[in-house]
Amino acid sequence: MSAFLIAGMCIAVCGLVSAASPQLPCEFYGTATIQGTPVPVGTVITAYVNGTPQGKITVTEAGKFGGLGTFDERLIVMAGENDFANGVPTITFRINEQNADQSAPYQPGASTQLNLTVGSPAAVPAPVEPVAQGNNTTQVPVITAQAPVLAQTPAATPVVTPVQNQSYQAAQPACVTAPTQ
Repeated sequence: MSAFLIAGMCIAVCGLVSAASPQLPCEFYGTATIQGTPVPVGTVITAYVNGTPQGKITVTEAGKFGGLGTFDERLIVMAGENDFANGVPTITFRINEQNADQSAPYQPGASTQLNLTVGSPAAVPAPVEPVAQGNNTTQVPVITAQAPVLAQTPAATPVVTPVQNQSYQAAQPACVTAPTQ
C-alpha cells in the first residue's frame, strides 16, 4: 500500500513539474534603427513578455542584430506557462531602453526576421508661403510636385574577347583523291 502511495506522489509531482515547464523559446533577428539611423555597435535590444524582460542581445554590427545563418546569434525570447494564461502573449522590444515601434506575438519555436525602429526619421518641414487675402495674411504650405526623372541607360558596350590562338590554318578537304597516271 505504501508503495502505491509513494508511486502516486511521484506521478503527481512529475505532473506538476511538467505543467509548469516553459514553452519553447522563439528567436528574432533583423535590423534596428533609431530615428532612421542604424543603431551603433554595443546597443542592447531587450524583449519583454508581459512587461518582464525575457531576452536580450547586444548589437555587434551597426544596424543589425542576430542573423539568419545556422550559427548566427539571435535574440532568444523565453516565456513561461503563466505568460499564456490570457492567450498568446505579445512581445514588446526596447532599443537602449527606448520602446520600439514594433511588437510580435509569441510563437514557440519560431525564428522570425523583425526590423525594429524607434521613431521615424526627422520630418523635413514643408516650405510655407504667405498668402494675402484682403486684410488677412495666412501662411500656406507650398506643395511642389516633382516630375519623375527618367534615367538614361547607356548604350550596350560590345564585349570583345581575345582570340586564344591567332594562327590561321586553312581547312583541309575531307576527301583527297590520288592523281591518276
